[in-house]
Amino acid sequence: MKFHVRSIAAMALATTITLPALAADGLRPVVGVAVTSGGETLATVRYTDGSSQNIKSGGLIHLFGGVEYRSGSLALQANVGYHVDDTSANNGSVKFSRMPIELLGFWHASDTWRFGAGFRKAGSAKLSGSGAAASVGNFSFNGKGGLVLQGEYFFDNDKASTYLRYVTEDYTLRGFSVSGNHAGLGLAYRF
Repeated sequence: MKFHVRSIAAMALATTITLPALAADGLRPVVGVAVTSGGETLATVRYTDGSSQNIKSGGLIHLFGGVEYRSGSLALQANVGYHVDDTSANNGSVKFSRMPIELLGFWHASDTWRFGAGFRKAGSAKLSGSGAAASVGNFSFNGKGGLVLQGEYFFDNDKASTYLRYVTEDYTLRGFSVSGNHAGLGLAYRF
């Protein structure tokens, strides 16, 4: 899986470099960020001040880059991302990270609204703890393919958008399954 993620990332970077020629054909690089919430609690971190924070399989920040092709009222988007929920203190940290690959299809209902669905597969899913949180351990999960539903609102002449999405996905570890289902609110920009 690591080889495939690296290959897709290299293709996304090559696409970004050839931006002017691609834009003329309806193919544009796209980048985005989302805040996500959901999934199951994988670890609870307790701080010395009495507070705590949960690390969840559906949280917290999703960054992505890829390409989008639009023809008329239809669009296709492929991207690779980095999705992470983490917490850290002076003496340690806990993190659940993964690298999702997505292929999404959209229908533009108007100049400002579009709706779509697609497939997502998260690779390199790992829960890790360090320092005072080393007792959490290091675990590698297998991501199962999931579905994405997304509604998006465009502004700034079809370049910038905000979107709301829902993702269904699961992770497995030694025969146990963990739900990574989550909702997200994000921003995307096309060059």
